[in-house]
Amino acid sequence: MPDHPRMKHAIKLAGVASAVLLATSCVTVSAPAPTSQLAVADAAISDAVSADAPRYDAANLNNAQRKLARAHDEVAQGDYADAQDLAEEAEVDARLAATRARAAKAAAAAASVQASVRALHDEITRSPQ
Repeated sequence: MPDHPRMKHAIKLAGVASAVLLATSCVTVSAPAPTSQLAVADAAISDAVSADAPRYDAANLNNAQRKLARAHDEVAQGDYADAQDLAEEAEVDARLAATRARAAKAAAAAASVQASVRALHDEITRSPQ
């Protein structure tokens, strides 16, 4: 193989490129701690509790609380990506629990109103005119 300056230059460039590629692949980019998502999930759980989710949808509320606790554990271990995912899942579970609780309460209120309307209707039809 001839000893050309271009060939030496190309080999040096390939070596430098390989070194740079190796160095950048070793660098880990760490996401910041998902503190805002943890706060959002915590607020969603509080909202679900105030919506009476422990009574109407305890399963989803419990899932949300467990996932939020796991998210805090992941933050403590420095695994912010998993913590972010768990906090997002906790928020969704809590919002679902709150929505289901509110829907159940609204359905119960609607049934109560319908029963009152029926009772009034029955009373009106029984009364002589």
